[in-house]
Amino acid sequence: GTGGAETGGGGGAEAGAPGDTDPSPGCGKTPTLTSGPHTITSAGLEREFIIDIPAGYDPTHPYRLVFGYHWMGGTMEDVATGQTVQRDVWAFYGLKRLANDTTIFVAPQGIDNGWANTDGRDLSLTDDMLALIEEDLCIDRSRIFAGGFSYGGMFSSTLACQRAEVFRAVAP
Repeated sequence: GTGGAETGGGGGAEAGAPGDTDPSPGCGKTPTLTSGPHTITSAGLEREFIIDIPAGYDPTHPYRLVFGYHWMGGTMEDVATGQTVQRDVWAFYGLKRLANDTTIFVAPQGIDNGWANTDGRDLSLTDDMLALIEEDLCIDRSRIFAGGFSYGGMFSSTLACQRAEVFRAVAP
C-alpha cells in the first residue's frame, strides 16, 4: 500500500493531526454539496450517489472520506442507511456511527445494482465523484478509504489495485 512513511495515521476519531493532512482544493470554500442523493454524469452515463456530510461541517477542517459500495442487488440507500440489517446502526457498514460526525461518507449506485466496471465506467464514476467532492468540500486527501460487501468488496479490491495512489486503505 501507500502512505507507509506517514505519521499519526492510526485511524482514531480525529480526522487529521496537524502536519499530517493533505487538504483538498475545497478547503476554505462554502460548499454547494449537501447531504443526500446527487446525480453526476460520468463516462457518458447519468449516475447516482448519496453523500453524508457531518452536521457540524467546518469548511476549514480536512475530513476523512469513505466510499461504501453495495453488494449485487443492493443499493446506495442500503449502504447509506443500513436498512437491510438495522437502520442507522449499520449505516455505511456501521462506520458512520463509529465516526461520530468526523467523516464524510459516499454511497454510489452501481449500474444494474452491481459493479461490473464495463469499459472502466465504475472507476470513472469513482474518479468523477472524488474530483467533485475534493473541489467542493474540505477533504484530507491522505485519508480516503473505500469498503464494500460482496460485489462491492470486489470493486473495493479493484480500487486498491487501480487507484492505490488515491486510497489509503480498502476494506473488501
